[in-house]
Parts: sequence; C-alpha cells; structure tokens
Amino acid sequence: MINTVNTTPTSPSNYKQGIIDYYSEAGMDYEPWSRRFNMHFGYFRLGVNPFNREAMLDEMNNQALSRLQLSLNKANTLLDLGCGVGASGRFIVSNTELVTVIGATIVPWQVKKAKELSTDREFQERLTFELMDYCKLPLANQSIDGAYALESSCYDKGKDKRRFLEESFRILKPGARLVVADGFTKGEKHTRLFNFLYRKVCKGWMLDDFAGVDVFVKAMRDIGYEDIQVQDASWRVALSVMYVPWVSLKYFFSKIFLNKSDMKIEMGHFVAPVFGMLMGLHRSQYGYHIISARKPIKQDRQ
Repeated sequence: MINTVNTTPTSPSNYKQGIIDYYSEAGMDYEPWSRRFNMHFGYFRLGVNPFNREAMLDEMNNQALSRLQLSLNKANTLLDLGCGVGASGRFIVSNTELVTVIGATIVPWQVKKAKELSTDREFQERLTFELMDYCKLPLANQSIDGAYALESSCYDKGKDKRRFLEESFRILKPGARLVVADGFTKGEKHTRLFNFLYRKVCKGWMLDDFAGVDVFVKAMRDIGYEDIQVQDASWRVALSVMYVPWVSLKYFFSKIFLNKSDMKIEMGHFVAPVFGMLMGLHRSQYGYHIISARKPIKQDRQ
C-alpha cells in the first residue's frame, strides 16, 4: 500500500475554467445516458425496475428529496448545488406542490440548456437557474430550506470540500438539511493500481480530487453540522453503473471513433466512467456514499 497520489494542482482560475470548458463541450453527451439529462448514477431499491435506467436515475433524485426531510405541506425553497441542466430540480418540482428549486452552476451553457428544458408552466413558476459558484453564493444567510448536491460537491478542491460545506451551512436555515451523493475515497493509503485509475478518472472528469469520506464527515462536524447520516450506497448504484460499458461503447463509436478531429475532452469523457467502474471495484478504497446532515436549530455561533 502507498499514499494516494493526487492529480496535478492547478490555479483556481484555470481549474474553474477547465470545468466550464468540459461541461460546455460534453454537456449534450449526457443525453445517451439519460433522456432527461440526469447527470448522475441511479439508485436501486425494491419496487424500482433495474432494467429501466431512467427510473433508477429518478430514484436518486427521490432519495435526495426524501433525505431533506421537508414538511411538504408548506412552501420550501431548495438549492441544487451544481445543478447540471436541471433534471433533479424538474423531478422535485414535478413531484411536489409547494417546493421551489434554485439551480446553481458555474457553466453558462448549462443555465441556457436548463431553461430550454424547463419551459412548462410549473417549472417556470417554481424552478430557476442561476450562474452561481456554490463556494461563494450571492444568497443571504439562513435563507434556504434545504440543499442537495448530486455528484457535484466533488468539484470543490481538497479532500474535505470545506468551502462547499461552509457555504452550504451559511445559507441553510436552522434545522435545514444538506444531502450529498457522490464518490468518496476511503482511508489514506491506496494501491498503485488504484492511484493509476484515480488519476485517469479525475483527469477525464476535470476533477481536482474526490472527497475522502472520513475527512468530509469530520469537516461537517467541525463546521457545526449535526445528525450526520452516512450510507455507503455502492451496491445501490451498482445496477446503474452496469449500464456504463454499453453506453460508453455507443458513445465511443458514434462520437470519437468516427470523428477525426481533436476530441481531447470527449476522450476523457469516455475514459472516466470506464476507469471509474474499475476504481469502484476497490471497495476498501472507494465507495459511493449518500451523506446528509442538519444545521442545528439552536446555534452557539453563526
């Protein structure tokens, strides 16, 4: 066993621009994965059809909503931290009556596309998309009833994602919850093979680092979160992950193999999920977790 080798450090401005470039270039490539543009893995439970990938993707949205523990008989405003093109927000608005969702992303293309996909009246009334950095939100303290991040908190730099956690804590109302679903590393030492796969995945998805589950939870506690609930959901997402080879092969031959131009970003988009499957087999070193926590109702400090 050896220490984890992180990806090559980049300046904050270059790192942010890399994320914007990646999602601007590869954004439409998520449609073969999900016709509704769900940009995350799915969640399987009894009653969900494992042969229906979209149903499992929607169930992950449902898991986020249920873990926010909202009182659905009153108005709530939720914040989607890293909203992509708004699939999770559309699911929540479609399945509630009084919930309003604000989608936050740093990618201008995603804001434009999200609005194009959200023209129904119910979406226009209760769903908005804003160009916002979730580490520096232009929102008032204690103004949001709940927040969630589906495979987006990983884009904050560092292993503990402290800036992301501090800012979400600031904008949440007392008693409100944060839900995070993402890949997390386990422990501090990893094999050379794992590190090789890890670097390839991070490079392909323009990531600085995945969070470490232990340091992420510790940062939550240090910041002031309570009632922290951690579920290793690796087996719950495994059935949707099994679709990756087929979707990736279709993507490779239709988008990359037949295209002779420089497609560096697209190639990374193909490599990352394939290597991610192999990385996920290292169960003692990596797992998919759903973590939720509550901002205390009574606080000793702001």
